[in-house]
Amino acid sequence: MPAFSAMGKRCSMSKDHFDASLGLAFSLSVFERYRKNGLLQAELYHVPGVRGRCTGYIQLVEGKVTSCYVKARSGEHYPMALSTLTTVDNEKGPFEWKLISLPAPPSSTPPTSQFNAPPRQEHSAPIPRIVAPLDMTTLHSWTDQHKLMLTTVYRAIDGQRNVEEIKRELPLRPEVTEEAIRVLLALKVITII
Repeated sequence: MPAFSAMGKRCSMSKDHFDASLGLAFSLSVFERYRKNGLLQAELYHVPGVRGRCTGYIQLVEGKVTSCYVKARSGEHYPMALSTLTTVDNEKGPFEWKLISLPAPPSSTPPTSQFNAPPRQEHSAPIPRIVAPLDMTTLHSWTDQHKLMLTTVYRAIDGQRNVEEIKRELPLRPEVTEEAIRVLLALKVITII
């Protein structure tokens, strides 16, 4: 478990836990450096616009923040700016952020190639296949938007098209489609061959 020390505080990573004693901003820079994938979550309080304690969520794809939101005790979801969560962490924390790791991306095609290169058959690209039904009741803490994106990608998987073809055909950003595939893999409802 690597540890970083500065001014008597520490920052450490394990498989599914991240001690953000140096603050969320520093923690996110470490995740970006190591290109981590997953969902960061922590119990928070004093979040503007949210009454009482709540849970903060920050989704990471290859170390980049793709979404932030807060879930109140009542179950309501509030989209939240990363800067707001960082400010709350600086002023009221640091809070104990935990990382729920997700599998690495199934493929990594440079973003420029998908716009400049003509469509081609990619026989060696990974092909996702459905192996179990997607039970949306297990995702009760997810926003409707996240559920819709996940369902859209799940329905596009037919066992014929590879990951790159699915990314091109869906009306979602390629990185969103890749993240949804990683989540479906983590939920064990699809496999990649």
